[in-house]
Amino acid sequence: MGLKRNNRRSVQSVLPSAAEKSNRHSRPEDSAGKGGRRLLDAVLVAVAAVGLSWFFFPKLWTGGGLIGGDTYSYYFPQKVTYQEALRAGRLPHWNEVVSLGYPQLAESQTGALAPINLVLYRLFDVNTAYNAVHLLHYIAAYVFAWLLARRFGIRATGAHLAALTFVYGWFPPRACLEWAIIGGAFFPLIAWCVESYLQSGRLRWLAIASVALGSFLMTGHFNLAFISLLLCTLLVLLRLTWASDGLAEAVKSARVAAGCRVAAAIALGFGIAAPQLLPSAELKSVSQREDGGFNQTYGRIPVWYLTQPLWPTLWYAPDLNPDESLSRENSNRIEANLYFGVVPFYLAAGGLLALWATGASWDRRLTILAIAGLGSVVLATGVLMPVLRWVPGFGYFAGPGRYGMLTTLAVAFAAGHVLDRVLTGRRLRPFWFLIAAAAFVVTTLDLSYVHNCVTYLTFVDHAPIDLHSESPVGEFLKRSKAPVRVLAPGPNLPSMMGVNCVPEYLGIGPRQYYDKRLAIPRFSKEQEKEDPELVPSLVRWTQQAGVTHVLAQEPLDTMAWPVESSASTFDPFLNSAWGRGRDPLYLYALKGSRARAFLEGRPDGSGVTVTQHSPEHLTLDIENAADGRLVLLELMYPGWETTIDGQPARAELFEEVYRSVQVPAGKHVVEWRFVSRSFSVGLMVSGVSLVVLGAWLGMGRWRRRATAGD
Repeated sequence: MGLKRNNRRSVQSVLPSAAEKSNRHSRPEDSAGKGGRRLLDAVLVAVAAVGLSWFFFPKLWTGGGLIGGDTYSYYFPQKVTYQEALRAGRLPHWNEVVSLGYPQLAESQTGALAPINLVLYRLFDVNTAYNAVHLLHYIAAYVFAWLLARRFGIRATGAHLAALTFVYGWFPPRACLEWAIIGGAFFPLIAWCVESYLQSGRLRWLAIASVALGSFLMTGHFNLAFISLLLCTLLVLLRLTWASDGLAEAVKSARVAAGCRVAAAIALGFGIAAPQLLPSAELKSVSQREDGGFNQTYGRIPVWYLTQPLWPTLWYAPDLNPDESLSRENSNRIEANLYFGVVPFYLAAGGLLALWATGASWDRRLTILAIAGLGSVVLATGVLMPVLRWVPGFGYFAGPGRYGMLTTLAVAFAAGHVLDRVLTGRRLRPFWFLIAAAAFVVTTLDLSYVHNCVTYLTFVDHAPIDLHSESPVGEFLKRSKAPVRVLAPGPNLPSMMGVNCVPEYLGIGPRQYYDKRLAIPRFSKEQEKEDPELVPSLVRWTQQAGVTHVLAQEPLDTMAWPVESSASTFDPFLNSAWGRGRDPLYLYALKGSRARAFLEGRPDGSGVTVTQHSPEHLTLDIENAADGRLVLLELMYPGWETTIDGQPARAELFEEVYRSVQVPAGKHVVEWRFVSRSFSVGLMVSGVSLVVLGAWLGMGRWRRRATAGD
């Protein structure tokens, strides 16, 4: 019994007592009056945030770049057209250089309305802006994670370990996906604002949360925003009903009203982001995702892969490659990554074991995170998706492994809390700096090692995108008199040369691009050998879609392809982006294709002249001996309107894909314009939401002053 009592006393010296928790914010070193301490904390946080971003991504700081993952097949092609639109004084409502076109702003991951993007991509080249967005969000993520940890009662030193574990444990392996670190910054910011409101009762925190949520949604990366709202919902519900320590008196005395205020703030955040949300909702309604036409369980964490936190070389040694096993489990090593670092994991696990062994008290706010973290592990395995796919929100997204972000936050904060208690123990207090520094350095090196083992990215000194305007293939194609549409490997990438290309790669896109009857046939060399009909079907599709050129990495079989050689050249941009060294590329002119715009029955385009052209506006002069149909080999999509000689005309769907209009005999001027009414409505909703938010905040201040005056 004596030994058991002594063990309990030693364990409880590591865990917080109720008195310690209640007095934590009144300690002299944490007092708001200690301006020097607060300044020192701010400096240390800034140094750590900037220093870690440099340590993990030094080449981004020195003007280098990254290749791999979705960078050149998805994000950079969007950013190039985005920058061109901004510098032309418009927004990229329509992208005309990828496949048959798509509503780029609505597809959302361009982040066309994100304030930081509007500034950086207008001022800097694409690579510099992309690097700056990446680094600034890592810096902000560390700062806001540290602030949230402090709000949860974790001392400054433990908050550093918590921020390090959360930001650099979950996000760097996913650096090939731009949305990841953007969520890493806004997620703790919103939670910090909500908890700050609960502790202070001040509406300004909810106002900041509304603007932060609106800005988050404006980036177009909705998945992590949804996960953020799940945490905030759980936090508010349990704080108001169970974990009420530290709540402001105004919140305690009107808990239902406080919950309603948080809900109103969230609703206003959605309203602020309406110019992005409404076009995206419109796209979803006509996309492959509307009828569940996508694999919602892809990107899950298999149960056996949950052993990865135990030791860094268990799954992350350079000579290990779990991709094949994960592929069979409907995932990949990026989406399935869930690693916290050895020190944080075992600190958190040790704290939980000590809690279980002693029955000691635990901060209920950390218990809320533990509940969220454990629930997120279950969600991350994907086992509940067959049921949750019918629940609003859950059914919109794939990649259930992303719920692991909540688990990482829970482990990070538990580790920070336990480290605090270790450092304040009597025996170890004299060595607190050495212990804290060792934990921080070891965890940094540990997470860096895993990042380098997991990521699909390669960091380079010179970014291939800097050469995109100097592509000889691009220059050759731009000299063509007729509108160019090129079939090329590497979806989307050739569009960075300023020419239209097929096929496309979109996270969410019009359903015509996914309907096997209508979409471009996709195949590999292996499939071509197995099915001799694949090449003829691809040739038919390209000719009907108005493809003018074929770009290949190997010479084409001219017996199977109706082409004539145009050029064979080394292209510094394309070769660098594709990692092909100095191997030549082969460019061919495709025969037998329909003109991009033609009168039905005259596929060569005679009688049709393009006189004005921009992504959202096209003017054509038509000369037709008889009434007929004008066909434009561009995607029919809500918002495209047409006029004939200035008078509205009815647009018609042609071959289930293309735009067309009936034109009377004679000479006429036909105009096509893309008008996004969902965006216009969204602007009005956003304006009203900002006015309501300002009025709500002003009314709260007036009431507070009136109460103080009484």
